[in-house]
Amino acid sequence: AMILESHSDLSPMLNEEDHPRSTWFITSYPKLLHLLICIPTLCHVSLVLGFVMLFPAAPVASVNAFTLASLMLYGLLASSCVFLLGNALRSDDLHLATERLHVFVSDFKLRWNEMSGKEWRKYTVAWCIMLVLFTATQCMETYLAVSEDVTTEIRIFKHVIQVFSIISFTVSSAVVLLSAYLQSHLLIGLDKSLDCWCCQIVEHLNFPRGVETWNAMQALLKCVGRELAISFVVMQFMASIGFMYFLVSGVTMAFRTDIEVAPFLVESLSSLPLPFLLLVSMRVTAHGADLTEKCRAMPAFVNQIPTHILIDLDRQYLVRFIADSSAGFTVRDVKLTREVFLKQVYVFVAMVSGLISILSRLYL
Repeated sequence: AMILESHSDLSPMLNEEDHPRSTWFITSYPKLLHLLICIPTLCHVSLVLGFVMLFPAAPVASVNAFTLASLMLYGLLASSCVFLLGNALRSDDLHLATERLHVFVSDFKLRWNEMSGKEWRKYTVAWCIMLVLFTATQCMETYLAVSEDVTTEIRIFKHVIQVFSIISFTVSSAVVLLSAYLQSHLLIGLDKSLDCWCCQIVEHLNFPRGVETWNAMQALLKCVGRELAISFVVMQFMASIGFMYFLVSGVTMAFRTDIEVAPFLVESLSSLPLPFLLLVSMRVTAHGADLTEKCRAMPAFVNQIPTHILIDLDRQYLVRFIADSSAGFTVRDVKLTREVFLKQVYVFVAMVSGLISILSRLYL
């Protein structure tokens, strides 16, 4: 199995096509990405503060609060992902782990990039939809600003703020989705590597060799989990903060008495990037949970492999070895299981249902 080969034996077999281009972009141009993220976000925040100070008597739409919170959250998360995920991707341990896995799956006529291509298209479509909604929200806000009885200076100021908000969200959300895809890419590759390991065991029925290769697989799982841990936790933490802000602001908005239909619609649409970020983080969590569940199912799979021996002690030893290894996707010594993912889904659905119930009781 090529998963056991040394690093020097693997390097000549890999080429640039074996690595996603997004990996190269984050590892090669981190400073450029930081500038592209920070400059539009800081310009937007500065313009909002300047607007409040220069025009204290002007009505500041509450939609600015959601937009400002979303841009600051996405900008901070995007900059953190570039730094943390970039360091992880440049580490020797993760580089060696991904090279071993690339070559291992190539033995079974699989290409890692092709396997994660479907996931890449899903993230791209999700980003395009969110970008269209955000741009439409800003255009609707522009229309409402033009219809208001305000001075030309205020209108121009608002238009400039909205232009920078679109630029900032475009760059920051793209980097966030790119970081989420890279984490999913690694987790999908590990998932498919387990499938290849199963095919190898079934084909050769070499259970002593299976102990050795499973030990290598377990080491690679721990390596990837260790390198992705900080960026994974940061994404989950920031997504949770954004969702809590969404809920608190939603409850506050529900008990307001001065609600008009058009501003209320714009404000509701402007809050969508916050739950969208939580859904993205849950997508990554689902891949990690699926990886752990597949590791849990390995002992039962190996135990059902037919052999010519009625009581195969080598097979039973491999079954016990896999079960005792307790392999899976581990983040900071916490194993990410399907139960954890379902709890996250339950909390999300329960809170959104509660918010919808409050709104429906008040306005329907």
